[in-house]
Parts: sequence; C-alpha cells; structure tokens
Amino acid sequence: LFTAMFLISNTIKITIFARQREIEIMKLVGATNAFIRWPFFLEGLFLGILGSLIPIGIILGFYNFLYDLIQPQLSGTFLELLPFNPFAFQVTALLLLIGAFIGVWGSLMSVRKFLKV
Repeated sequence: LFTAMFLISNTIKITIFARQREIEIMKLVGATNAFIRWPFFLEGLFLGILGSLIPIGIILGFYNFLYDLIQPQLSGTFLELLPFNPFAFQVTALLLLIGAFIGVWGSLMSVRKFLKV
C-alpha cells in the first residue's frame, strides 16, 4: 500500500517538475488552482486503476485454476469454494476501488507537497 502510494507520488512529482513551465504559463493567464491540480488527480487515479489490473488478472487466473482443480475433490465434503462469477466481480470491484483510492491519495499528497499554486 505504501509502496504504491510512494511510486504514484514520485510519478506525479516528476510530472510536476516536467510541466513546471506550462504550470507557470497557466498561472500567468489566470488559471485557478483547481484547474491546475485536476489533471494530476486524474493521472493518479488512472495510475492506481492501471496498477490494480495486473493483480486482478493474477488473482482471478489463479483462483480459476484452483477452482477447477480443487472443487471436484470437495464436492462430497462440507467445504466448498465460492463460485467464480460472483467472486470475480467482487474481487475486481474491490481491487479497482483500492487502486483508485491509492492513486488519488498518492496524487493528493504529491500535489500538495510539490505544487505550489
């Protein structure tokens, strides 16, 4: 969690430094602080969502493999794995929300610290 926020924060910081001249021009022509900050929040959101897609694929692929392998052996017992379809939807939604939150949070911390508008 902290590693992801650190990586996103550093990515946003590098982006801020690379776009410093454009930010200064926007301030000179009268752009509001929110107008300048908004693209960085969106970039953090997209980075968080993209960063959550790889773990989603790994988890769902591994769970599908285990479900096909183990579920037939558990059919006569009181133990049972969750069906793939609702489990996949729930895990995907949860990881996307966590990724989006981490991305926005890292971006918020980075913009607050490194962007003086």
